[in-house]
Amino acid sequence: MLPEQRKLSILSSAKEMFAIKGYHETSITDIIKRANIARGTFYLYFKEKRDVFDALFDQLLDEINTSVKRVVVGNDQKPPMEQIADNLKRVFQLAADDPELARILFRHAPGLDSITDQKIDNFYAKITALIEGALALGTQMGIVERCDFRLIAVFILGGVKDIVDKITRPDNNLPQIDTLINELTGFVLHGLSER
Repeated sequence: MLPEQRKLSILSSAKEMFAIKGYHETSITDIIKRANIARGTFYLYFKEKRDVFDALFDQLLDEINTSVKRVVVGNDQKPPMEQIADNLKRVFQLAADDPELARILFRHAPGLDSITDQKIDNFYAKITALIEGALALGTQMGIVERCDFRLIAVFILGGVKDIVDKITRPDNNLPQIDTLINELTGFVLHGLSER
């Protein structure tokens, strides 16, 4: 096996074990057994378990950052609500396609230590700012009521985080992703009033 493939195998095995047992309960022995490698091979790629966790965590943040695009208005652009729906679809699909990786962000990373908590806070601040910008743009276009953009952005992000967490569960009984997106965007635009 090529070195890069071996490293990916270790990361994949660690991701599975973290998702099953959690970060603290997973040992390097668990990871090397799952990867079917010798202990020395593990240490060729990583100094400690935390390095593996950080690599997986950073990978997820990068994938989500790549998935979420700023809403742009222009003749050659999709309508803003379609762009928002596309963002949601990419994030939900990412969680559905790789639930173990998503569980690392939502279940195992928070509270791990101050450095990880700061990464999470920075990441959520960036996403909140994107949502605020989309709401402000919607207000300028006359499709969103004037509101406390920051508060509503935090509310929306909280709901999205909870849905993503539920998508990663084996007992997920949520509707299909397209239905989720229609419900969410409809709620953001109309609240609970008759549509």
